[in-house]
Amino acid sequence: MSGNFTPFFLPGAPPVRWQLNVSSDRPRERTVVAAIDGQGLKLRGGAVLDPRGEGTWTLGAAAVDLGDWFVWLASRWVSMATGEKLSGALSARGDGTWRGGVLDGRAELGLRDGRFEDAARHLVIEGLALGVEFTDLRARRTAPAQVLTWQGGHYDTVPFGPGRVEFEIEGDIVRVAGTSLAIFGGTLETGAWVWRSDRPMLTVTAELRGIEMGKLLFLLPPVLAAAQGKIDGHIALYRDDAGLQIGAGRLSLRQGEFAVLRLAPTPGLLSGQLPAAVRKHYAGLGRLETGGIPLRAELLEVVLTPLGDAEGRTAVVRIEGGPADPDLKAPVVLQVNVRGPLDSLVKFGTDSRLGFRGAGGNFR
Repeated sequence: MSGNFTPFFLPGAPPVRWQLNVSSDRPRERTVVAAIDGQGLKLRGGAVLDPRGEGTWTLGAAAVDLGDWFVWLASRWVSMATGEKLSGALSARGDGTWRGGVLDGRAELGLRDGRFEDAARHLVIEGLALGVEFTDLRARRTAPAQVLTWQGGHYDTVPFGPGRVEFEIEGDIVRVAGTSLAIFGGTLETGAWVWRSDRPMLTVTAELRGIEMGKLLFLLPPVLAAAQGKIDGHIALYRDDAGLQIGAGRLSLRQGEFAVLRLAPTPGLLSGQLPAAVRKHYAGLGRLETGGIPLRAELLEVVLTPLGDAEGRTAVVRIEGGPADPDLKAPVVLQVNVRGPLDSLVKFGTDSRLGFRGAGGNFR
């Protein structure tokens, strides 16, 4: 038997052509071989069934172009996918049993050349690749160490590079063993964490290593105009329906390393705190505070406390060093205290879904 069929359970989906062969080589047993072809769709499978319609099933090959089918599949099975787009080549195979109206068995899913876009959250991920082995379909359980990777993308105005997530699934629970992401010229890594579909909020501490300061300036109070050097540290990240929020954290230079900074022009930022008799011995300070010459920092520390610390500060930037020009000797110890919501100082973009966990601010 064969014919054309429009999937009624996927409203708006394109029609497909189907072919079904049924044979009976043994008493009380029917062998079914099925094929489905359509726009961006190819399925090959079969089953061996008893008179009650129960038995074993196989999915020998399945190939789906998600660029053609994701919107229809999402409308049926992924209620949270409104406004989201996913493309790429999805493949599947598996086998198992069908008894008492329950599907059981094992399956393997794969995705290559994937692209995900969520316009509402200003998120784009390119070069997605996924391999998932379900060892128990009834329990929706996978084997450990499943892997999702990508090549790059951006979240709001923040670009990122290749990343990797190692995970396992059991029912509505996803247990992540670890994540890594290339960002800001360095890496961001997290340890283990758990996500549940009925509790979408997520809190995780991320370790940052080798971050290029020049790519992180937009996250800092407007004290620095330019920076060269690498910093390490950690930062708390929160994820909910409002988007991604940045929490408390600390970033600093590695011991024994230095950074070259250029201050945003702020006349009097340094020299204004000194008596005139002292200023005449440190002529380089005036050129430092106007950005005329760079500052060589031997200590640089950024502490973020968006909800406020014991003194009401939401951020503290501390710098120790001196002019990069050795002929202009002027030791510098600069501490900038920010009080008030950081979102008023750091702008991620129009209608951003990325912000600080606390909300605004002034600095001195």
